[in-house]
Amino acid sequence: MQGDRTLRRRLAAIVVLALVPLAAWLARGVVVDNRLERWVAPTGAEERHYADFRRAFGSDELIVVTVTGPPLFEPAALAAMTDCLGRLEAVPGVVRVQGLPQLYRDLFGGEDPDELRREMTSTPFYTGLLLSADATTAALLVEVAPPEAPEGRRRMVAEIRAATTPLVAAGCHVALVGSTVLIVALDELSVREATQTFPLAVLGSLLVLAVLLRSPRAMAAVAASSGVAVLLTLGVVVAAGGSLNMLTAALPSLLWVLGLSYAVHLVSRFRNLESGLPRADALDRALAETRTGVAFSAVTTILGFASLLVATMPPVRELGVFGAVGIGLAWMCSRTVTPLLLELLRVPAARPRVGSVTPLVRHPLPLRAPAVVLAVAAAIALAAVASVPRIRLESNPLSFLPDDHPVTLDYRFVGSRVAGFYTAETVVRLPGPWTDPASWPVLDAIARELAASPVVSRVVTPLDLLRKLRQWDQAFDPAAYRLPAGRAEAERLVGQLDATGRSVLASLVAPSGREVRLSAVVREMDELRFLDLVQGARESLARLPAGFDGYVTGQVLRLVTAQQNLIATQLGSLGLAFAVIFAAIWVGLRSARLTGVAIPSNLLPVAVVFATMAWLDIPLDAGTVMVASVSLGIAVDNTIHYLVEYCRALARGAGRLEAAGAALALVRPAIATATVAACTGFAALTVSAFRPIRTFGLLATVMLVVGLAAHLLVTPAILALRRQGEDREMAP
Repeated sequence: MQGDRTLRRRLAAIVVLALVPLAAWLARGVVVDNRLERWVAPTGAEERHYADFRRAFGSDELIVVTVTGPPLFEPAALAAMTDCLGRLEAVPGVVRVQGLPQLYRDLFGGEDPDELRREMTSTPFYTGLLLSADATTAALLVEVAPPEAPEGRRRMVAEIRAATTPLVAAGCHVALVGSTVLIVALDELSVREATQTFPLAVLGSLLVLAVLLRSPRAMAAVAASSGVAVLLTLGVVVAAGGSLNMLTAALPSLLWVLGLSYAVHLVSRFRNLESGLPRADALDRALAETRTGVAFSAVTTILGFASLLVATMPPVRELGVFGAVGIGLAWMCSRTVTPLLLELLRVPAARPRVGSVTPLVRHPLPLRAPAVVLAVAAAIALAAVASVPRIRLESNPLSFLPDDHPVTLDYRFVGSRVAGFYTAETVVRLPGPWTDPASWPVLDAIARELAASPVVSRVVTPLDLLRKLRQWDQAFDPAAYRLPAGRAEAERLVGQLDATGRSVLASLVAPSGREVRLSAVVREMDELRFLDLVQGARESLARLPAGFDGYVTGQVLRLVTAQQNLIATQLGSLGLAFAVIFAAIWVGLRSARLTGVAIPSNLLPVAVVFATMAWLDIPLDAGTVMVASVSLGIAVDNTIHYLVEYCRALARGAGRLEAAGAALALVRPAIATATVAACTGFAALTVSAFRPIRTFGLLATVMLVVGLAAHLLVTPAILALRRQGEDREMAP
């Protein structure tokens, strides 16, 4: 029987290892994809409105190229901008370019810079959109339809940057902003930081394992098992057509340290048993004694990841799926690959500890003074809970980049000079044709209310185009920059538009002529200020006269709405994770009382993680809102190992304090080794320049440190306070 089990285990390990070359080949194709479209579920009223908007008006995705340097209206600068314009229009994915050089080429035939200056500065039509107030910075609005593939999007942004080389050569300062530029920057930084910080996490945890395990062969068995699990998981991600993002970029590090934990428990138990048993018997017994603890640790962590499946954002659900798969693979590797390596590497028995066991170790603090331990823990918990209301909500993807990142600097420059970063789109449905003067006061009133927002640099409406058309019709007289006298004049002016003009008009007026687009160009990345603008726009629409209605939309609004929903659903999922995880503990231990014992020491780390966010001013956003659910699934692992051994000691006839002390002495080395190695690995992530990875490393380290203290102090203290007569009743 024992021989059959050993043979099956070895065969399973060989099968797993045989998959490693395939997984490694697949893992080479893993990509990072932070497209806005991936963060928004294609359902709900917001998505229907945006789909209607796209059908009526086209894309609202822009890349803004600003030019500052030599006098803009000098022939040399105009020649460089015109050259850049042609290059931009030739880039695949660029739909249209609007700006100073486009006007110079199409309206003035590339001649008469003085007339161009008068045209662009004599009316407010271009100011704040295509030209700064002091006429020293010009903005080229590049409307784009980026490829879906991350590599195609990066190639498009690279070609747009390359198209600006004539401007750089002419001594101009060039800045690029826009959602596409930001996404590419996030993609590139995610990849670079993940490839740099993961090796640091591996190296740090290996150094700790080398010190604590004091055996290179034991360390190799643990590390190889965890590494195989990470590689297999990345292979699954690619095979399933998935990708990583700024949230899941830390997944390899997370799976690495959790895989170490599962393997460390087996290796530590095996090395302790090997000193008194034959190697084969020691391995079989170690597998048997750690089976329940490791299994339920893995199950509860899987449930923690699974709680993310209620999220509205697809990338968060992917983290839940791939995290759960990865934990399952780490569990499998710890039961197959690790035993095989223990045999092949002939891992030696643990060295005996020097010195005798002191009374303090036989009766540690939580068993000698449980009331003191619990009082301190309660004080910490109360302080942590009291800090939670101080956590602020934020969703500013720009803050994920370092302060000195070129894209961050470009955003600051553009926001202070001209134009903005994206648009909030207000669509107004009219009772009649948009050229009817009866609708103009209504549209102008909404535009003025939007422009009054401090985050709006300019509001673009079709009425602005009408004013400009009338000025052009009156020999470019600035005094003629006003609305036409009536509908007949308006329709005559519109009928005179050339192909370029009709294209611009089509982006502002729907084909029916009864829907118009008011684009508020926003120069602020803060989510709450943006939502204030959106709320103001909706209130303006609610006050429209009879026959008018409308809606607010835009790709950025979709993302912000999804993030708001994410925070709401994930805070709710914490309750789900709590219920499911502790239900699993109850099933595994078959004791409601022991399940109650496990609750305080596992909620304490979660509370302290939230308090850390409040104390260090770490905002609650798409990257941090899921920490609680995942942390709860991880934190409970060590409690399970301890309580399983406690139940076994009770079943052997030990008393309450004796069982608590024996279980603590047995699991403490493995728990401490796994946790310290994991903390070192996660702490290495805090050097990352990428905020999601840095924050994840910090919060995970805090959670593990507090969790270790809670498992070694709080749980035994709770057991020590229970009535002695309950001991036998709690044993399964």
